Amino acid sequence: MSNQANQKRIHPSAVISEDVMIGNETAVGAGVIIGAGVFIGDHCRIGTGVIIEANSKIQNNCVLEPGVIIGKAVTLGKNTKIGIGARVINGVTIGPDSVIKIGEIVLKDMIYKMVFKRGAWIYREDSLNCKNED
Repeated sequence: MSNQANQKRIHPSAVISEDVMIGNETAVGAGVIIGAGVFIGDHCRIGTGVIIEANSKIQNNCVLEPGVIIGKAVTLGKNTKIGIGARVINGVTIGPDSVIKIGEIVLKDMIYKMVFKRGAWIYREDSLNCKNED
């Protein structure tokens, strides 16, 4: 396999701070703005017009659909999907394998596998058998 498989695909109209780290096989769409100190993992898709503010961390295999806004110092766990136009407020942590539906505004941390829909977190069926241990 050629070195091309590890290439990032960054649209020329994206505005990316110099100290941003973007993982392998990650695609960044047109008009994306990424602030200072942001980390984006491998195999992510960042849609058109997404804004990711400073010091946020997007782990591997995340999908941010067009128009998403990620506030400062937000952490998205691996395999998270955020729907078109959704907002995640500054400092919020979203657990791995979560889904945030179209247009939602997330104000609080969520550390379990969840779906955020109509302003409420809904447990995902595959997370109900997980034990919460301190």
